[in-house]
Amino acid sequence: MFFFGINANALEVPELQLTESLQEQKQGNEFLQIIWNTNRVVADVETQVYLKLLGIELTKYSENPNKHFGFFMLDDNSINAFAGSYGYIGVHTGMLLSSDSEAELAGVLSHEISHVTQNHLVRFGEKTDKQTYIMVAGMLAAALVDNSNASQAIAASTVAGTAQQSINFTREHEWEADRIGTKMLEKSGFDPKGMAHFFEKLKDDVNAQEFLLSHPLSINRISDATQRSSRLNGEYRDDSFEYTTIKARLYYHQYKRIKLEKEKDITLYMQAYEAFEGQKYTTAKSYIDQLLLLNTQDASYILAGRIYSKLDKLDQAQQYFLNTKMGESAVYYAVQAYLDNKQIQQGIRLLRPYLKQHTGIYQSHKLLSLLYVENAQLDRAHIHNAEALVLQGRFEKGISRYERAKTTTRSQDLFDVINVKIERLENLIDLYKELP
Repeated sequence: MFFFGINANALEVPELQLTESLQEQKQGNEFLQIIWNTNRVVADVETQVYLKLLGIELTKYSENPNKHFGFFMLDDNSINAFAGSYGYIGVHTGMLLSSDSEAELAGVLSHEISHVTQNHLVRFGEKTDKQTYIMVAGMLAAALVDNSNASQAIAASTVAGTAQQSINFTREHEWEADRIGTKMLEKSGFDPKGMAHFFEKLKDDVNAQEFLLSHPLSINRISDATQRSSRLNGEYRDDSFEYTTIKARLYYHQYKRIKLEKEKDITLYMQAYEAFEGQKYTTAKSYIDQLLLLNTQDASYILAGRIYSKLDKLDQAQQYFLNTKMGESAVYYAVQAYLDNKQIQQGIRLLRPYLKQHTGIYQSHKLLSLLYVENAQLDRAHIHNAEALVLQGRFEKGISRYERAKTTTRSQDLFDVINVKIERLENLIDLYKELP
């Protein structure tokens, strides 16, 4: 949803920053809290991990892959996406559902990533000499909070008097993000026409008004994007099974029914998923067994593992999880299966080393915290609750959880580690307070 675009004549790209300033980090932390405070971050693990991995993959082909990024799927039916301070990028579920291909979704992400790599938010603030961050953060909150009166008040207080003065500048940034994002699509193997196709659909869609307000879209811009992508030809990636199943699941949760697909494997997957959601596990098993004869993608194995776990077939469930690449989604549900079957130690032995080696999502730290509660290790439970809060940008609450961990631990080594974590957060908070 953010205020960035590109002028056809703006062919020179400014020198890029390799690292973010402390001011950007502070604003990013505040922005991150706003995202979580909307209570719209999708809880589904596979959806969040998919978006995170797709975003990270695309950043590798960006103009500045050393930038900090974070990706979130937000439960909102409007067709919208936004880029904020410190590279935090959000995509509404309505955006994903309205996409007709994974290349279109990747096109939206590439566009938002380009806003970050080209420092559009910083450049906008420098040009207008306004409190740009406050404005864009307020607009995000206004778009997502449930209370309509509060939404109007936030929008009025943050945007009044700035929109008209910024419109030419935002169009300039939109053109730049289009051009650079299209290059990213091509380099990453996605059809570069995906972005142009999506823009073409947006201009007549009433559900895309928020996106169009913050991403000015003109006939010339659509034409330029179409012409640019038409000059690029090659063999491009097909839609991944992960993209198709996530889109199908979002459709199911929105409309409370499954959508029959042309592909038999997607239909079988959703029949199994619908039965699983309805706790009809034997029926779900019959569908998933048929699916696995046709399709052995990670998403199929993960759903099979979840179903077999509910049927008290833990060994077979874990074998299905092991058949995947054991990314964070598979690890999460394998550990959840251990927890459901009261095999707490096995769950800890799987998730703890994973989170030591990877920056896990919020849900993974909450799950490990729950495992430690079940294992009567309250010090470590508090630590991972703190880690989850830090991932939400809630540093002071995280410190409070770390302090509780200190009061319950009997390990001097762990006590010292906790002290280091607290000190780092306190130093960061003090540095933020010194900034204007």
